[in-house]
Amino acid sequence: MAEIGTEWDAKERMFRNFGGLMGPMDETVGMQKWSKGPNITVTVVWIDPTNVIAATYDILIDASAEFTHYRPPLNQPLRPGVWSVRILHHWSPVAEMNFLIAPLSYYKHQPIRQEDTLKLHNGPAKNSYMEQSFHGLNPVLNIPVSLGYVEQAKRNAALTGPELEHWLDSLVGELWEAADVCAVGPTACPVMQACSKNPWSSLSPDPKSHLGAPRADGRIR
Repeated sequence: MAEIGTEWDAKERMFRNFGGLMGPMDETVGMQKWSKGPNITVTVVWIDPTNVIAATYDILIDASAEFTHYRPPLNQPLRPGVWSVRILHHWSPVAEMNFLIAPLSYYKHQPIRQEDTLKLHNGPAKNSYMEQSFHGLNPVLNIPVSLGYVEQAKRNAALTGPELEHWLDSLVGELWEAADVCAVGPTACPVMQACSKNPWSSLSPDPKSHLGAPRADGRIR
């Protein structure tokens, strides 16, 4: 199992960013969970939405290791879009996963302005995530360099308003799906439960958070 997130808690072995929402200025961490086996070394490759290889590094996996994690020191801002991480053994792919760096639709509590999107949604300076360039690995890993991807990314970086919202929604739709639905009010669908009866809904009763009028003993719960 592999996961990319922020706020990794090494003691509890979990990401404290439970929603998994990440933006251009977040410090992302790669986590892998391993089953028992011999000592091996794997190569981890991070690829941005324009097929720029942002980082690559080796991890030595001890036979007793259950988790490994590493935060590559990537230059910010990270380019918004769908990123991928590949795990290779002897340069042969053994796993791949995608994750989303979401563009910002709001900045400093206001709808983001174009001057800010051009700074935050265009990737790092000189398109370089680290001091070392990994451009030479593109043909080795069969990752095509496409001018079309770059031009589209530049156009996306200038989006604001409804066009930006549409782009964000389309990105979320690529990697997220609804796990369940509920009805806020009366519904003609017989199989749909009311939100008040679903424990995952914010409309379900929560006695511990219910506050009432002060009683004679001063208690409000």
